[in-house]
Amino acid sequence: MAGIRHLIIFFLLFDLSIGMNIRDQSSQLSERIDCFPESELIFSNYSKDKCLERNCLFDDWVPSDTIQCYLRPNYGYILRENPQQTENGIRLRLQRNQAVGSMFPAPIENIVLDVQHYTNDIIRFRLYDEDNQRYEVPIPLSPASSQVSSAQYEFHHWSDPLRDNILSFSIKRQSNQATLFDTSLGGLILNDQFLQIVTRLQSPHIYGFGENNYDTLKHNVNKRT
Repeated sequence: MAGIRHLIIFFLLFDLSIGMNIRDQSSQLSERIDCFPESELIFSNYSKDKCLERNCLFDDWVPSDTIQCYLRPNYGYILRENPQQTENGIRLRLQRNQAVGSMFPAPIENIVLDVQHYTNDIIRFRLYDEDNQRYEVPIPLSPASSQVSSAQYEFHHWSDPLRDNILSFSIKRQSNQATLFDTSLGGLILNDQFLQIVTRLQSPHIYGFGENNYDTLKHNVNKRT
């Protein structure tokens, strides 16, 4: 009886470990950031070698309709010095993680993240090159309110020690702690001719997000372009 009992326990544990591995793999697949988003185009020349040339990872064992070429999890920027308080917000100075080769030529090595408490209902963040003056679209903006005393949002930032201390940040609604913007997936890329910031979508009901043209007010979050 003892031998049979041990055998049953072994199979139960073995089955549990398989289930956990499948769930872990599924989670990892869903959090991959595509390193070759143009792969479906005719002239993309997509291949494993081309993927590796971008200093990305390639998975030989997933179906072709799954992201095979994806960013390394420690791709991004690291907090270079202590945050600096500004008149109506916070300033973070960041440096690209040198442990990972750049996806494209001419990466922007040092950037500044300015977070501005614009009004009680609006928070604005701006990423820009610290070392070089670059063209910015001249959009006139009303001056920020000097009386932001009851902000309806919270800004949080942190470094991930499991990913070379890559910095992430989030914006939450203060009333119910709902997350509105979350960059913890990583994938922040700033190069001369390629800019990318990634956020988790908290809901499929997205309106007016990003500078893109859409056929409807509500965005189709399943569409890839």
